[in-house]
Amino acid sequence: MRFFFGFLSAIVVTIMACLIVIWVGLINVAATHPSPILERVLAFAAARSIARHADAMTNPVAAEPQVLDVGLRHYADMCLMCHGAPEVEPHAFARHLSPTPPPLTAASVQASSDGALFWIIANGIMTTGMPAFGPTHSDEELWTLVTFLRHLPQLSPGEREHLLTAQSGSHQAGHTHEHAEHKH
Repeated sequence: MRFFFGFLSAIVVTIMACLIVIWVGLINVAATHPSPILERVLAFAAARSIARHADAMTNPVAAEPQVLDVGLRHYADMCLMCHGAPEVEPHAFARHLSPTPPPLTAASVQASSDGALFWIIANGIMTTGMPAFGPTHSDEELWTLVTFLRHLPQLSPGEREHLLTAQSGSHQAGHTHEHAEHKH
């Protein structure tokens, strides 16, 4: 019993010390001074949350040519500026986000379940700069984007050219579709 109260006291003291460090402002939250420890803690919390909420969802949208074309336009509008694409660099501002947005062709991203990708796109990830697209896009639009993310590592030359043109700003990648209201 004595061990239990000693352990409990140590936990309370640790929590109080952490709160004091936060209250005093000793943690530098500047994006120009990333904290590897804080980033690891937040990445772990995000991974556990995503696994709890998303892994069971399955993608109802097949990788058909018209779906990939719509997904390409969604990707150009919603993802390209931060994540880039094969042979297409993200915008300069995205290289200074903390944490840096991952390339969506990365093995770790491609290994994610479709449900996890959908959940991230729909809900965003707090403190990362990843916005929630669920409030402004229909589930079908988001699943179409997940389908395109799976295709992203195998872009055709025409798809790559479309993304290069969209990124350069010389061509309006354009929102030619209407966004559905969030219905979750």
